[in-house]
Amino acid sequence: MAGNRLAGRTALITGASSGIGNAIATKFGEEGADLVIADVRREPKLEDETPVFDRLDAVGAEYEFVEMDVTETEQVSEGVETAVSAFGGLDVLVNNAGIYYQYSADETPMDEYDEILDVNLRGVFLASKLALPALKESDDGKIINLSSIYGLVGGGSSAAYCASKGGVSNLTRQMALDYAADEINVNALAPGIIETAQNAEWRETDAELLADWQESTPWPRFGKPTDVANAALFLAGPESEFVTGHVLCVDGGWTAW
Repeated sequence: MAGNRLAGRTALITGASSGIGNAIATKFGEEGADLVIADVRREPKLEDETPVFDRLDAVGAEYEFVEMDVTETEQVSEGVETAVSAFGGLDVLVNNAGIYYQYSADETPMDEYDEILDVNLRGVFLASKLALPALKESDDGKIINLSSIYGLVGGGSSAAYCASKGGVSNLTRQMALDYAADEINVNALAPGIIETAQNAEWRETDAELLADWQESTPWPRFGKPTDVANAALFLAGPESEFVTGHVLCVDGGWTAW
């Protein structure tokens, strides 16, 4: 149900064209936020996924698109500057952009290790660093990072990804301490198995892996992007004013084992 919980606020969301980012942008738009949609592509990764722009048009949300590689300083700066110039400021940064390659440590190509760390961890740090001056000017500054269950516990054949997301989890705690005096809430979400383009091929072709995921998820289904979007809305809204430095699991009980 649409509302106005984010009316008057501007959010910059990285990786917003697909999956979780698409759902978060849509949810924020439904709740009245102005949006900067940042991604390396305009179209979603899955052909059957509704483009975020169509969803935002349907709810009458105001938005701008910025082509952004979160590892490129100039492109990230452009995203922040777009929020300020188009909407008068920045209130919420959602560091959602991320990639995942599946390797054990001894089999991980170093170029892919570097790419995972660059996007998943350096990208979060860079976007936060460049957005913080604008967030300090806001009365409702929020940073929401996308960590993972694999940022809290180990995961099979995911050495580089676990390293990157573990870094995101602890960077979240560190920034929460640094910016509490500025009243900027810094929190993270740790999704479990969410049905997105990132894992679509494995869900469709790897029966053994799928069975392992199902066994590790106590809830009787995998997550949907909207499950994560609902949690992001809480962290972006006024109800979470006294919540900072927290990593909120949206995992159907995976980390409760």
